[in-house]
Amino acid sequence: MNTTTSIKKINVYLLPIAAFFILISTAVTNLFLILTVFTAFLICIKNNNFDEIYKKDFFFKICFLIFLLFVISSFYTIAEPSEILSTLKKYVKIIYIPFVFFYLKTYRNEKLVINFFIYGTTLILFLSYIKFLNTFFFENFYESVKFLNISGIKQNIIVTKSTVFQNYIIQGIVFSFYSFLCFFMATKKHSLLLYFLSFLAFFNVIFMNDSRTAYIIIFILFIFSFFKIINTTKIRILFVSFLVLISVLGFSSNSQISNNFEYRINMINSNLENIQEGNYNNSLGMRYMWFKIGLDNFMNEPILGYGIGSFYKSTEDYFKNNNIINFYTDKNNNSEPISENNLLTNNPHSEIISISSQLGIIGLLTFSIFLYLILFNYAGPMSFATFIIVFVSSLFNSVFYDNMIGLFIIIIISLFYKNKAKI
Repeated sequence: MNTTTSIKKINVYLLPIAAFFILISTAVTNLFLILTVFTAFLICIKNNNFDEIYKKDFFFKICFLIFLLFVISSFYTIAEPSEILSTLKKYVKIIYIPFVFFYLKTYRNEKLVINFFIYGTTLILFLSYIKFLNTFFFENFYESVKFLNISGIKQNIIVTKSTVFQNYIIQGIVFSFYSFLCFFMATKKHSLLLYFLSFLAFFNVIFMNDSRTAYIIIFILFIFSFFKIINTTKIRILFVSFLVLISVLGFSSNSQISNNFEYRINMINSNLENIQEGNYNNSLGMRYMWFKIGLDNFMNEPILGYGIGSFYKSTEDYFKNNNIINFYTDKNNNSEPISENNLLTNNPHSEIISISSQLGIIGLLTFSIFLYLILFNYAGPMSFATFIIVFVSSLFNSVFYDNMIGLFIIIIISLFYKNKAKI
């Protein structure tokens, strides 16, 4: 009996630990999320609760169906075996959702998961400001913790001004959700600390981060907060004043924040000019080319797609058939032709493009139902915020192919689908 009780006490902390490490370590989050799923699976076997997983809710059936379509497509895909296996490992995460939802129903530790998420994200938020303001030499820190393999620290993380462990896209998306969560909780608890944390995260996303996906998400959630969460004119005036204050601070002359914002605007203009010249070796250029390839794939194989893991091969074929040469631009803005290998990928940075290319209209309709059910089961502001995170991220990122975004989305869907977690 004591052993059983001890195991239950340990299991209660599996998902909270996964939530704590979202912006710290992909490996730790992945490990504890897998342990969460495994725990739920064992409980289902012990109590014969599998009906709770796949019969009680149509949404969970859709999760299994999407993964099943990927498995079926492995029989006709144009991808290499290694790419099939790699992609299956990416998309298996989607069937975590019913099990994590069942885990939360069993242990009823939603508040603990939310608190641990706030603790971990708050830690990274403050470290982000410390790094951006150059008050700590992070390069030495990264060198000293390389052996821990915290989250696969790469050069693009080290040189990005405000990201700490994860890349700017993941950090921006998580901070956007965190800002909204803290604001919503602050309105319920009348907590100045939560308002302050929400402000710091909002400011970080708008002026210190480079993620366009995060900008869109936080803008939508900002508008939603103004009209749906704030219900008095006085608070709305304070809310607008808050926005004005942020703008004044952000655009103050000669500040690092102002310089960072100006740099991002100039980078977008430069990307657009490069695209017009046929140079796709930049963020916008790559996404533009992947969209064209995805559209071409969909037109050629509209019903079933090219199969799981096929985007790499279809991209390779597209370049050959259209005789496209990519360019490299050096620091002096001089362009010269290079291999198109940096555009060859199975991750087109859009779940819509990815699924439509691999599974055709059948997969796209199934994924659309997946998104619709998240919105259709709206039961409060947090469930709406979850839908916005999933929908916008799916437009501009391959959410389940990207490991960390996928893990984060699994956790928040499981928490707030049907507004399971009460705040």
